[in-house]
Formats: sequence, C-alpha cells, structure tokens
Amino acid sequence: MVMTPRQRADIKLQPIDDTPLAEQSHAEMFSVAVRRQLPGFLLDIAFAVHLGLTVFFGPSGAGKSLTLQTLAGLFPADQALIRFGEQVWHDSAKRIFVPAQQRRIGYVPQNYALFPHLTVEQNIAFGITASRIEKRRRVAELLSLMQLSGLERQHPAQLSGGQQQRVALARALAAQPQVLLLDEPFSSLDAPVREALRDELRALQQQVGIPMIMVTHDAQEASALADTMVVINAGRVLQIGSQEAVFRSPRTSAVAHMVGMHTCWQGIVTTLHQQSDGTPASQQMIAIIEVAGLQVYAHVPRHLNMTQGQDIEIGIRTDEVRLYADSPLDNGTLRSRHMSVAMSGVIVREQPQGIIYLATVRLAGGLLISVPVMRREYREQAFAVGSQVTVEMPSDAVHIFESPAGSLAVE
Repeated sequence: MVMTPRQRADIKLQPIDDTPLAEQSHAEMFSVAVRRQLPGFLLDIAFAVHLGLTVFFGPSGAGKSLTLQTLAGLFPADQALIRFGEQVWHDSAKRIFVPAQQRRIGYVPQNYALFPHLTVEQNIAFGITASRIEKRRRVAELLSLMQLSGLERQHPAQLSGGQQQRVALARALAAQPQVLLLDEPFSSLDAPVREALRDELRALQQQVGIPMIMVTHDAQEASALADTMVVINAGRVLQIGSQEAVFRSPRTSAVAHMVGMHTCWQGIVTTLHQQSDGTPASQQMIAIIEVAGLQVYAHVPRHLNMTQGQDIEIGIRTDEVRLYADSPLDNGTLRSRHMSVAMSGVIVREQPQGIIYLATVRLAGGLLISVPVMRREYREQAFAVGSQVTVEMPSDAVHIFESPAGSLAVE
C-alpha cells in the first residue's frame, strides 16, 4: 500500500549522511529487517549483506521484488529497520522514514519504465539536476559507458530490448546514486542477449564500483553474477552466502531444489569416524550413511552435531559423480583412495543437453540419480538406455543438509 499524507506527516525525516561510503564505519552495505502483512502474504525478511553485487534469488511470488521496492522506499512496512552504512532509511520504532527521492537510489523496474515520448538522450538526462553543460557532459559519458553512442535521437520503441535495458541503466546511473537496485533486469530478453548483458553488468559494477542489488529467479543468472546471494521463498530468507556456498552447500532440500540439486535422499547414519593425516587441523568427521540398502560416505561439517542412528537428508552433487560402462572399481580400493563407493545401476533415461548428456540411472533399491556426462565420453563408453553401468560416488559428492526447510543459514 502507498503511504497516506497523514502517515507521512507523522514520520520524522532522517537527513542523509553524505560521508563517502568507504569512510563509513559499518562494513555492511545493507542491514535489513522488514515485516509487512499483505492480503494472503506475509513478508518477514531479515538479512545483512556487504558491498558488491547482491542477488535476491527465489521463485516467482517469493517476495523478492516486494523486498526491493521496500528498500527503495516505494512502499512502507508495518515494522522495519533499514540501514545503509551509517544511514538509517527506515526505523519504524523511532518513526524515521527517508523518502525514496532522498535515498540516492538508482532503481530499474522490470519493464524499464522509459518515457516513450522522449529520446534516448532525454531519458538519460531526465534525472540529472545540474547545469546544461554538466548535464550534456554527464549524458555523453553515460552514452559512451553503456555503448549507446549514435542512438541519442532514437525513441524507446526504435530500440532493441538490450538497448532499452542499457538506457534504463544509464538513466539510473545519471543521478550518481549510492546504490543501484535492479528488478529482473534481463527477464524480457532472449537468451543470447541475456548472457551478453550479464557480462556487461558485471563489468559495469566493477568499473563504476557502485553496490548493486538485483532480483532474479534464474539460477544461472544468480550463479554468474552474485557476490552474495539472499535466497528468498514465501516471504522469508532461507539462506545467505556466496554463490559457491549456496549452490554447493544449500542449507535445506528446499534451497537445493531451487539451485538445481534435485537428487535428495533420506538416510540413516550407521557409522561415524575421524579421518586425519596426523595433524589436529586435518581431522575430519566422516559419516557412513545407509540409503535404501546402499551405503555412501559424507564429510560432516565441523559445526554440525551428528550421532549414530540419526535420520538425515542428503543431497547429491551429481557433477562429482562418475559413470563407467564396465566395472573396474573395487570398493576397498575406492575407500582407501577417495572415500568413494561403487554402485551398480542401469541407464533408464538419456537427455541431450548441449555439450552434455544427462543420464538417469536406476540404482539398487530403486534410487534414481541423473548424472551429467560429456558428449564425447558418453559416445566413447557407448552409453545408451538399458546400459549396465557402475556409478562412482565420492564423499565430496554427498552433501548433508543442516536443518529443516525454512530456517536461516548465513555463510
């Protein structure tokens, strides 16, 4: 809902701190706690992220765009504490609310919101408050930066989707914002254009050094761009961390499915033992986990308490799994060399996916696992539906989920 004049009059405006960001004492770019009740939906978000390119990632309807709009000051929250460095943008307890126009934010909505009756040059210049000479200099600088030179006199309808996106970014940067907020900036673009503009956005962020927060539901986009990921679903934060931490070690099976880790099994811990090369720092707890009559090895995270007989859920990093057409693998050798196990199975489905085949293998006990195999290797080993194969599963392929779905992890 939009704030009424009476609500606005009852809230104290907070002056903006113009101290350069690098000199501010808080290392966090954003510290956010927001609660907002809507019909049929509760946004209850809390996170803190550092400078860089942060991605709000999650499915459609998760609350990502609503969170972004709340940060931008476009909508009030029932309860909120939003800080940017030392600046307090919203503190409902102290009745502080900084209006959107005073937050020095560059905001790019999903549809870009370009003015159709203005030229490229006029769209970019719209938000610049400066002398005519300075405005022209700034527009020329942005036209060059965003590779729009020569299109100054064109109108939005005459531009491609990629060009419109560049104009929207240039207009957002024109007022020299202290942070850039991007709502699904590539959603309406074709795949080749999306990929090219992803690279351009990353290069732009590094070149201009401005913090960015971007919304996406595309896992590939999040993986390619994020310094920090904030995983959001059903109005809550499920996990915060680097893209490597989120994609390789999702906290729950819910996050795992969102980032493409679709092979998740229920198991029971049958054995726990320490593995070490003789130094205290090298000690690592190894769990043997029984799943549908099969046994796999897994490294137990140091902060995770685990007991023998415990029921757990595991996810499989299938890119760490290998398939063999014959059976040269001996479990005793694998255990000593790689902490791996060999399991027999049969290929029941094959899916060509560009340079790989995705081979779905049925293991003993009816378990299914889909393993990516390079096309050349797939052909050389003469794999096909019905092929008997051996699956090598190292301990590095087995990930132990840390908590029930819905709880928060910060990494």
